[in-house]
Amino acid sequence: MSAVLRVPEPTAGALSADVTVIGETAYVTVIPVDDSGVLAEGIEAQSELVIDSLETELERVGAGLGDIAHLTIYLRDLSTTRAIFNEVYARRFGAAVPVRCAVGVAELARPSMLVELTAIAAVPAAA
Repeated sequence: MSAVLRVPEPTAGALSADVTVIGETAYVTVIPVDDSGVLAEGIEAQSELVIDSLETELERVGAGLGDIAHLTIYLRDLSTTRAIFNEVYARRFGAAVPVRCAVGVAELARPSMLVELTAIAAVPAAA
């Protein structure tokens, strides 16, 4: 039996699990798509949606935004996207901000994708 829990367990052909948990630590990467897989347009909408997705995936394993220890933010064109992302980030995370790293990238998995997040979070013990 593996010490790695993948949520959900990837199906044949899947490139990734949604969340991977090892012990009391969760690892998750999210992109700004809605439940039907549609990519939001513009950095503000993508920022909101990518944080929504991050929150949803963490909730699946009993964690939340406040449990994130480290967040990596991948942004296309830092000069035009960073300030808007930071406004959404500050509002959504409030005072519970994790250690973070913002990286400017030339492109992401989809041509019009402007942001992607990777987080490492604590999974609180079950009550």
